Amino acid sequence: MATSLRKIVRHELVEIVIPANSTSTRFSFPDLPNLRNVHILGMSIYDYDNYRLSIQSLTPVLPQSSAIKDCFITLVNYGGKEFLHQAPAINFHSIQIQSAGNSFDYDVKMFTGQKVNYPKSYIQFTTAPSTVNNQVFLCSIWYSLPVAEEKIDADFDFRNKG
Repeated sequence: MATSLRKIVRHELVEIVIPANSTSTRFSFPDLPNLRNVHILGMSIYDYDNYRLSIQSLTPVLPQSSAIKDCFITLVNYGGKEFLHQAPAINFHSIQIQSAGNSFDYDVKMFTGQKVNYPKSYIQFTTAPSTVNNQVFLCSIWYSLPVAEEKIDADFDFRNKG
């Protein structure tokens, strides 16, 4: 299998909390200040086999059966358009674990720089996840700033710290 190396411009780890005993099937992304008005370049989701706990809240990550097989992702732009509508979450699960415990990231789904209104975007399950304790849907978002902001950031260095 051929893999290609991609540059990581910026990254944000995102968690969506799934409350214990919730009967809801739809959960919104939180407001993400670092991701306002930025261009999304890629997304990957993780399950319990990849990471047991989220580093942000130390909350257990959803198992594969919930996080991947029964979940769909909808991303909405600032104009209210669902440019990614009910995409199977399994399409964004790009980490493969080998029998020796080694893992690698392959086939990261790439975007073309759309701007996402995260509080209007959501994940949806076919049935309510049965969780006795709070769990999280965990994903990585790779992004870039608008060109003018990237230029300003690129000018910072050891001597010019802003």
